[in-house]
Parts: sequence; structure tokens; C-alpha cells
Amino acid sequence: MKKLSRRDALKLLGLSAAGGVLAACKSATPTTAPEVDEPSGGDEPAPTSPPMEETIEIKVSLWDIQNSFPEDGEPDEIAQMVYDMFNITLTPVNVGWGDADEKYNTWAASGQLPDIIGAIAMPGTGRYYQWIDDGVVQPLPSVANYPEINKLMGLPEVTAFAVDGENYFLPRATYSDPAWWAMDRGLIVRRDWMDILGIDDPVTEEDYINMTVAFATGDPDGNGADDTSGFVPVAPWILTSQGWTGFGYTDGRWMRDTDGKYRIAQSGDATFYMMQFFKRMFRAGGLDPDFATLESAQALEKFASGKAGMLGRQVSPKHVKAVLDSWVQLQPNVDFLDAIAILHGPTVDGNYTRFTEKAYWSESYIEASVDGAKLERILELYNWLYSDDGLYMMAYGMSGKDYAIDTDGNVKLLTPIDDETGLHVSTSEIYPFTYAMSYLAAWSGDLLQYQDPSIPIGIRELCTAERDLRVNTWKDPEVNWSVQAIDVPEKQEMSVPFGDDWVSFIVDASGESDEDLYQAMKDNWDANGYAAAVEAVSAKAQELGL
Repeated sequence: MKKLSRRDALKLLGLSAAGGVLAACKSATPTTAPEVDEPSGGDEPAPTSPPMEETIEIKVSLWDIQNSFPEDGEPDEIAQMVYDMFNITLTPVNVGWGDADEKYNTWAASGQLPDIIGAIAMPGTGRYYQWIDDGVVQPLPSVANYPEINKLMGLPEVTAFAVDGENYFLPRATYSDPAWWAMDRGLIVRRDWMDILGIDDPVTEEDYINMTVAFATGDPDGNGADDTSGFVPVAPWILTSQGWTGFGYTDGRWMRDTDGKYRIAQSGDATFYMMQFFKRMFRAGGLDPDFATLESAQALEKFASGKAGMLGRQVSPKHVKAVLDSWVQLQPNVDFLDAIAILHGPTVDGNYTRFTEKAYWSESYIEASVDGAKLERILELYNWLYSDDGLYMMAYGMSGKDYAIDTDGNVKLLTPIDDETGLHVSTSEIYPFTYAMSYLAAWSGDLLQYQDPSIPIGIRELCTAERDLRVNTWKDPEVNWSVQAIDVPEKQEMSVPFGDDWVSFIVDASGESDEDLYQAMKDNWDANGYAAAVEAVSAKAQELGL
């Protein structure tokens, strides 16, 4: 008799049947809106079900989660409220941003994963299907009784990754409208430098190359030194990941090609043409000579300190504010909003194709041995964290005590002002519990950033106008998530360093033609499994009618 896998055993126990019927998230605005001049009291909504008698300990892992659970002292007011609301205690199992994957793989192999595995992003990967096949994580039960979870579980980018009809993860929600991902790529330019150098708004590829070269060689800061650079990307990957959207779709998803087969767009001719543009910029001196080795913080600081003319990075409000935060420290005498603008880059055909992503960037999994009672508490907790009340508490603290909302939906902070910075004391400083817990179920900082009062109104207005323009006029690449979810061995086995190869292409000084270099790269990719993956993915897509 064939031995049952842990996954099959879980099915027999009845821990199956994925839920989800709604297909979109709503905008994160509280259901009740107290007047600012008459803030509501500090009472929070009661739990949706009566308190359970037994307190259950839940071990939860997340990036830097120890910051939410100080070693000394009692739980803060919000932590205690959450514990009382769901009759739970949370025990942190810490991982860092650099070692999470290694730790999880080790714990999975030894059966030591925590109850909630929250610092991970893996749908469609080999590990995702292996963990499911090995019974490392368990399928979710019906979530029909958890309305906030239910909204997310019906999204196509969630259901596409179901296995045998069962969903295995809780999405970490990022935006109320996935189209807003369009703002996670962009170009911030020194408008004041353009004025100083007499540069009109760039339109063509040569305009952008000439502008970046002028930034690097024209002494735009007027200090008489040759110490500025032109364009500095926050990291090399942004060059192919829709950082310059006028060249078509060049990101890393499997897309239908002109011959009907599915290929990763990053490998295609549109990307090749765009890389030729970057290569010309690099040779002319407009692309920062250290672009391939600068870390994200270094690139941001280079722009914020007045040593680069254009920065490639996210341009949503919280990310633009991150630039401002460094800017005011490094060049406080230059007004940030007066000095910068957002550009779009040249276009091949007059169109821009926006960056897109799943409604979630990462997700949470439930360890296979978690029993039904504990799973119920976990789902109750997540349902609340997804809700408006949970989002706002994690972001701003206690309603009526730390923040209030006027009838127009505007948030007013009521927290103390720091004497040194002149800014409101952060929520996580008052309530450490909110530090990591604010991004366990949902990225509250992303979901609420267009209305976040800690972000200057000028930045929010600039970014809102830019967001609306992109959502309304830029092309949606219409990524088929069911294709991304195709699980074939060839896809998992290929080893193709697209990004590293494109960096080598940009800096190549061998004298070989671009076409020959590109062909050599494609031959190498194919030899390392890409050709086989293209055939396998395409065949499976045809079989599925995709």
C-alpha cells in the first residue's frame, strides 16, 4: 500500500477547500470617520466572534520581527489589545532580510518551521511546489467567514497558484488597486539642474543621453569640480524591470511572443534594443560608471546629496519621501520639491507600458502541523489585520488617542512632536508591536501612503497626479498569472542570469558587435535550459488553453 504524504493526510483530515469569491480589494478607508475636532474615543471594535476560553500561543516568523517584541517589559497597549481580542500570545521567530530563505529551508528540512511563515515570496517557484508536495505547509480551509481574507483569495493572481483546487497562502496585500504598481518604477530628475544647463524636456533617446552627459560634465552644482554623475539606477535590476517603460514590456514575466510561444520578456528584442540605449549612455558618460556595484542606499544618497542628476527608483509617495529624508540632511538649503520632477523616458512608438505586479508581493504560509483551533485564531488575526481598523491601528496607533479622521477621510496625527526633528513620534516608537506587525498581513505603509499625513502633502499631490496619469494612459501589459504559475521541471531547472548578462553587455568593451554579443547570450541561455523551458511552458500553456 502506498504511504500517504503529509499533504494527502491533511486532505483526509478535512483541512482543504480553498475559499475566495470576490475579485478586488477595496480602497483602505475606515468604515467610520470621526471628526478631527471631535476625535472618537479609544475603544476599538469588538472581535467578530466571542472570546475563546483557551489562550493559544502562535509562533510567527517575519523579517526583523524581534523589533515588535522587546525583550524587556510587558506587551504594549496595542499588543495587549490584540492578545485579548483573539485570546492569543505571539512568539517571534526572527529572520533577517538576508538570511530568511536559508533559515526557512533549514527549518523546513528538519520539521522546525514556526506556525506562521511570513517572510517569503515564492508562488510559482520550485520551492513553492516542493513544499506543497512534501506537506511542509497546509492548504487553507474555506475562508467564507473571513470577509477581508475572502476579498483577496478570489484574485486571479491568487487562484492561479492554487494546487489541486486548494490555496496555500495568505497574500500580503500591497495596493488597494494593483494598477498602482505603476508607481514602483520611475525617474526622478534634477529639474533645477536642467534649468541651469538650459536643457529642455527630453523626448528622444539622444535627448536623454545628452542630458545625462551634461549632468556629469557640465558642473550643474557650480562647485567647479568634476564630481557629478548623470543617471544612477537604484540597482541594476531596475534597468530591465520597467524602469524605462517606453521600450515596451521588458520585465521578467513569461509573455506570449510573436510566434505564439511564451518567453521571458527580459530575454527579448525589446530588451535588447533598450540595452543598446543604456550602452550608448554608458559609453558617452551619462550612466553612472559604478551603476553595477552601487547598493540601493548608496544610489539614493548620491542623488540626495546633489551628486547625480537623475535617479531610477520607485516614485510612489513613501519612496519619494525616502529621498527627501536623505536630501534634507545632505543639502538642506535646496528645496526638494522645487528642485525635482518625474520624467518618463523616451518611447519607441509613443506608448508607455506600466510596471505591473500581483496585488501582493509576498505572502504567509501555515505550517502543516498547526491544528484547527490554532488555524482559526490565525485566520481571525489576519482578517482583522487586513481590515481598515487593523490597517489604521498598525499605521497610526489608537483611534481617538493617536490619530483621528475627518469627514473627508483625511488623517490627523495626535501623537507627540519630537523636539529635535519637528516630526510626530512614529507609531512603532510608541507601540513597538506595530513595527513588524504592520507588514505581517499587509503592507500598511504602501496601502495608506497616498493619505499618510507623515508624508508631505506636496509629495502626495505630485505622486497622486503622476499615478492617475499612468493608470489612465499607460498600457497594461496584461500578464497572464496562470502562465506564470505553470509548473514544469524545465522551468525550475533552467539557470539563466539575464540580469548579469545584460550588465556585462552594457559595459562590454570587446569591440564585438551588439548583435553578436546578443546572439552569444541567447545561445548561452538556451544551453542552460532556457530553450527547453520555453518549449515546456509553451506546450503546457497550449494544453491549458492559455
